[in-house]
Amino acid sequence: MGRNRIYFGCLIAAMFAMIAYASYGMLNRDQPEKLYPISVIVDNSSSDRWFAFREGLKQAARDYHVQLNIVSTGELSTLADEKALIEREKENGAKGIIIQMCDSEDEQAYAQMQEAAGIVDILLVETDMEPEGVFSAVIPDNREMGRMIAVSLREDEKNLEGKKIGILSGNRERLSQKQRLDGFLEAMEGSGAQILWEIGNHEIMQTALTKEQLQHVEILVALENDETERAVDYLLEPDTPLCPLYGVGSSEKNVYYLDKKLIEVLIVPNEFHMGYESVAVMAAQLQEHITPQHNELVSFLVVRPETMYEEDNQKLLFPLVQ
Repeated sequence: MGRNRIYFGCLIAAMFAMIAYASYGMLNRDQPEKLYPISVIVDNSSSDRWFAFREGLKQAARDYHVQLNIVSTGELSTLADEKALIEREKENGAKGIIIQMCDSEDEQAYAQMQEAAGIVDILLVETDMEPEGVFSAVIPDNREMGRMIAVSLREDEKNLEGKKIGILSGNRERLSQKQRLDGFLEAMEGSGAQILWEIGNHEIMQTALTKEQLQHVEILVALENDETERAVDYLLEPDTPLCPLYGVGSSEKNVYYLDKKLIEVLIVPNEFHMGYESVAVMAAQLQEHITPQHNELVSFLVVRPETMYEEDNQKLLFPLVQ
């Protein structure tokens, strides 16, 4: 009899526990899930070149319950600019910050970013830092992108002996741009081509590239989206001799001029995936309280005018169809 009472008591207790659990679930069913505030800091954040990246960020924010803030920025030219933005976003409640470093080779960059962030998680996009492993990063294989420009050029130009090449390399203070340039130059070794000039930063580019310089160039190479757009602008100027342009980019403008065959080859990083994975990695760090320090490489495609409407290329060039 005593055993029956104990058994019956346990059964009643279990029933009450189930009812309480169900009631708690019903009461909290309509409560919003916890959102993790993440800020994104990239150079000229409203630029068309970030369109696919922004779409990837937004999709992942919906999937991973992230409160996303894409910080409105102009050109970020110094670490001090970025440090100030990080501190501001931290004060505004950001728990994680996704950032494109404007200078990833400065020896003080790591210390400055750590100091600014404090306990806030940092994740890099597009460009890594030296030494590797300091922060997690979601980046294209920049060296391979540069190499594939050279491979494409060598496929098209069977004999490059004595050919004069001009290079718009972008911001060489970013490790990404240095890696692209290194990859290109390494793959061009033994080709016989002559690098007539290589222009590095925005300030020099805006003043130093003249029609006279272009008149002596037979092939133009641009290693970043904005530099490819700038090369297009130069080639469209009156009385400027046209020459083959090989570039990196994903903006609407570059895609348009690829279609118009002003660009021979466009190396297109999957920036939708870069945006999506950046939020996914950051959400994992915040939700699971882990701090993985690894690089995730983002794929890219080599696109020509005659291949841009192939299915895989369309998905990358026109991200709204994803």
